[in-house]
Amino acid sequence: MPKKILVIEDSLDSRELIHLHLTTEGYTVILASNGREGLYLAGIEHPDLVITDLGLPEIHGFEVVKQLREQPAFATLPILVLTAFGRDEMDRAIKLGANRALNKPVHFDGLIDDVRELLAEAAERG
Repeated sequence: MPKKILVIEDSLDSRELIHLHLTTEGYTVILASNGREGLYLAGIEHPDLVITDLGLPEIHGFEVVKQLREQPAFATLPILVLTAFGRDEMDRAIKLGANRALNKPVHFDGLIDDVRELLAEAAERG
C-alpha cells in the first residue's frame, strides 16, 4: 500500500507541483490549503508523513507542528517543513517538533530524498 502524505500549502502552484512530484513517486497525496484544514485532514486521514509550509493562513505552520506533536497519535509522525523564511524560523520549527526544514523554492529531487529518508526512519522506529 502506498504511503500517505499530507501536504499543507497555501500556494496553489506549489501545492500542485508537490502533488505531481509525490504522486509520480507512487505516494498517495492529500492536499490542504491552510493550517486548519491540514489539522482536520491529519485527524481523519492519519498520514504517514506531513509536509507543511510555515506561512499558512488561518493556523500558522508553527502552530500546525505544535498541535500535531501534542497529540499522542502524531507524536512520532515525520514532519517536513517548507519555508521561504530564514534560518531562525527553520530552527524554531525544528524545536517545535518538525523533523526537517527545507527552504523555498523547493528543489524536488531533494524533497523526494527527504521524504524517502523520513519514511525509512519512521519504519525503522516501528
